[in-house]
Amino acid sequence: MVKIKNLDDLLGNKLEGKTVYLRADLNLPTINGAVTDITRIKSILPTIKELKKKNCKIVILSHFGRPKGSYNKKMSLRSIIPKFEETAKEKIYFSKDYKGKNLENLIKKVVNGSIIVMENTRFYKGEEKNFKYFAKDLSKCCDFFVNDAFSVAHRSHASVIGLTNYVPSYGGRSLEKEVRTITKFLSSKNKRKIAIIGGSKISTKISLINNLLKSVNTIVIGGAMANTFLLAKNRKIGKSLAEKSMINTAKKIMTNALRKKCKIILPVDAVVASNLKTGGEFSEYDIFDIPSDGLILDIGKETIKLIDKEISKTEEVLWCGPLGLFEQSPFHVGTAAVAKTLSKMTKNGKILSVAGGGDTVAAISQSNYVNDFTYISTAGGAFLEMIAGHKLPGIEVLRK
Repeated sequence: MVKIKNLDDLLGNKLEGKTVYLRADLNLPTINGAVTDITRIKSILPTIKELKKKNCKIVILSHFGRPKGSYNKKMSLRSIIPKFEETAKEKIYFSKDYKGKNLENLIKKVVNGSIIVMENTRFYKGEEKNFKYFAKDLSKCCDFFVNDAFSVAHRSHASVIGLTNYVPSYGGRSLEKEVRTITKFLSSKNKRKIAIIGGSKISTKISLINNLLKSVNTIVIGGAMANTFLLAKNRKIGKSLAEKSMINTAKKIMTNALRKKCKIILPVDAVVASNLKTGGEFSEYDIFDIPSDGLILDIGKETIKLIDKEISKTEEVLWCGPLGLFEQSPFHVGTAAVAKTLSKMTKNGKILSVAGGGDTVAAISQSNYVNDFTYISTAGGAFLEMIAGHKLPGIEVLRK
């Protein structure tokens, strides 16, 4: 189990009047400048609440978009302040500077317990390159540092790891929960444990699958990724998307799974169309009967039954990646059906369900089951890298 320095370690210090820098992920989704989802704001509120009780001043650091080291008005964190105030139900101050007299004076001016949001850290080239001078300048008004943004824990950025060289540093509640959930699943000795892996490419999930072979007894593979595995088993997939350069890799994964006594489940039938036009014709085919001009766009009814059967025999489930072209009806059906099964069994207390990866979360949200899972990670890349067994820089610097 990964053990990090957390808020409990920090709160033992006298914090009244001190300045605590809090790394958050305020890279909120927007449409025409309007914030459309406040999940990431809500995720840091427990940490903020505990810090406020200690009467310290909180300065929030975050990125927003990919400005590539220069100012971009459309990516200014100033734009999210109204939604932050509405969600936190209090005044939120804003600093356009990351150092200097203006910032120092603002910190002195605000009362204990106040929250200041600093301008987008990625406006500065020193952030993503983790330049020492930038991290040192960033730390000058900081007494303690808390990282509560697991979503950037795989980044070697100044506001993630650079600051930790200059001030005492800790993990926030949201980050701690994410680390605990993932490591608990991977280290569990439970033999009734499966992983459902979807998405389009094996190439992005090779290390993830290989690491899961060590800790689960069944891996279900769906999405376009499954097509490459089907090719590796000499199945015909028509004109379906596949990574032909990864066929040998798929064969090695299946051989490795056999050696580790981990069962690999592939689709036994599929929903097939001749093109991607909305409202076009589609049919279900046995996996041995895919037409030469067909596109596999979803798992079929028999595959859904097969996955349901596997889920019914397990106690812990990890889900990374949709099982079909869920963004387009009717090819969302397979993914939605699996989400429904996991939702039902989780609510009935029969399984522990963990899901993550951007498309996975979007698919579950589309099916309206997002609140039914044991844990859903919105971290994307950091989640997948930790599942793959990689060490995350932002976590390593917080280890006890």
